[in-house]
Amino acid sequence: MSNFDPLKAYSSGLVGCRSNPRADEEFADFIIRCGGDPDGNSVAHQWEFADAGKGKLVMLWPVVEKVFPGCWPGPTQLWGDCVGRGCSNALLTSLALEIDSGSPDEVSGLVEEAPQLPEMGIRHSVIAAESVFAWRGFDGDGWFCSEAARVASKQGFLVRKPYPDLGIDLTRYTEQTIRLGGAKAPGAKWLAESSKYVARTATFLKGREAVRDFLFQGYGIFNCSSMGFERTRNEDGFSRQIGTWQHSQCYIAYDDRPETHQKYGQALVAWLNSWAVWNSGPRRVRGTDIDLPHGAFWTLASTIDRAQNIAMSSVSGWPRRKHATYGAAGNV
Repeated sequence: MSNFDPLKAYSSGLVGCRSNPRADEEFADFIIRCGGDPDGNSVAHQWEFADAGKGKLVMLWPVVEKVFPGCWPGPTQLWGDCVGRGCSNALLTSLALEIDSGSPDEVSGLVEEAPQLPEMGIRHSVIAAESVFAWRGFDGDGWFCSEAARVASKQGFLVRKPYPDLGIDLTRYTEQTIRLGGAKAPGAKWLAESSKYVARTATFLKGREAVRDFLFQGYGIFNCSSMGFERTRNEDGFSRQIGTWQHSQCYIAYDDRPETHQKYGQALVAWLNSWAVWNSGPRRVRGTDIDLPHGAFWTLASTIDRAQNIAMSSVSGWPRRKHATYGAAGNV
């Protein structure tokens, strides 16, 4: 049994995510060569959804948990593989929202259905983060968000089930599965299987408004930052930013309601960690009967401006997904 304590490790200086401008440039070039746009702010204007989330409460995790009940918070990290976990949670968000929308895939023309998985595979968060992390090209932990997004868009990813032809079982996240790949890249059989699930495009997001609007559209977003947070939530599920973690997490909600601005001086964003039940305190979303997932917390939206943020799409383009949002005019 692992004795890895992620809170202690990251607070003590573990470098789970790293800055790599060259990797960022290569990923931006990859997006362009694939016909996409690495400037998410430009994407929002091109697809006419800039400011679409203004003034609203947007929550994506209820849809994710509707499609995959019990998928979050998933198991706690066993290593410094947070970039794989953050990326996979963003992929899971986009995948679940696409499945729930019932819209045909713009490339295949097929309506996406939830993959048939063992119950334990769902409880371990559906998407095998190890299947992304395995392509990092070196043994050891720590990685780059932009490189993880490129892998998810090029090599793809695996879902949590046994793969007899590959000689592996990814149903559970374990000490053994997190050591797959690395310096020895996965082989052709693995690639043939992982290519069945590919993020069709991705983009960099600069600033809190862009994150708000992409969440409003129903897209998963993960980040790399150097920010740590309190492990105790207040009456609203809010935690202050304190300390330093070189860590990757994902965003699952945005609260831009006027009353939130009045209380906190700005909007709030909900982060989902990959440390299972690591924090405590109330989880009820103010003004609703909905609870945050365990492991998540609200914090100031200004934290977004200090992180590298990448949105993942599981379809070709950035069409709107239908999901519940809340604002001054009610449910829209």
